[in-house]
Amino acid sequence: MKNKGGIEVTMKLDRRRFIQSAAATSAMATAAALFPGISFGDWPKTTGNSGVVSWQKAPCRFCGTGCGVLAGVIDGRAVAVKGDPNCSVNKGLCCMKGYHSVQALYGSDRLTMAKIRKNGEMVAVPIQEALDLVAAKLKETREKHGKDSVAIYGSGQWTIPDGYVASKLFKGCLGTNNVEANARLCMSSAVTGFMTSFGIDEPMGCYEDIDNANVFITWGNNMAEMHPVLFSRMLANRKRRTNVKIIDFATRMTRTSQAADKSILFKPQTDLAVANAIC
Repeated sequence: MKNKGGIEVTMKLDRRRFIQSAAATSAMATAAALFPGISFGDWPKTTGNSGVVSWQKAPCRFCGTGCGVLAGVIDGRAVAVKGDPNCSVNKGLCCMKGYHSVQALYGSDRLTMAKIRKNGEMVAVPIQEALDLVAAKLKETREKHGKDSVAIYGSGQWTIPDGYVASKLFKGCLGTNNVEANARLCMSSAVTGFMTSFGIDEPMGCYEDIDNANVFITWGNNMAEMHPVLFSRMLANRKRRTNVKIIDFATRMTRTSQAADKSILFKPQTDLAVANAIC
């Protein structure tokens, strides 16, 4: 074969490696056919392993639905994932993001070392060096501009312990209240709406309501593609009962529109007028 420069090159592949590669590829294809509810991640790299799969419970972190998954682990490496049938949220189902979640662990573009900028370029350094630089810059900024010159903005995927430690560090240690997370900014407008509409600062209802409601309105929400696990519960409810309707209210046709009993399209930026008319 030829490389990119047009030069003939020879691939060194002995009989043993060829058989291992062929066997791994065959096993992956066979497994995918036999177990359609399981996604196998990077199977070829597990050749020569013990072959003992341990299924570990975990939450899927790709969105806020809260699906439970089972990750198949061989010799400390995640090789497969499937929905947890005992999880009340997804009941064994996963969407494409959930089924491929373990593959993100071994992506070729994933950062595996800390990096800092040196002479205009990002250079890999030991994690301790990177942390020392962050600490030094925090101290320098605080001493020069005051304690409220520093802040932390956390991820919407923060756990409760993550937020607790961040609050302790910035409020208790550094002396500033500048602690924010995506979750607060994301929910600030929603909470205002909940309080004025329902008198409570949290979403009304629960997932079990999906199994019992008669009418669903998806307003500007392509639920079939964005939250397919929950949308599947809506579809299951409609299939099980004859008086269930799904109405899609959006600015464009989507898969949710196609699955809905009625699709209503409106001009962008006019939904507030529609909402005011309804009220």
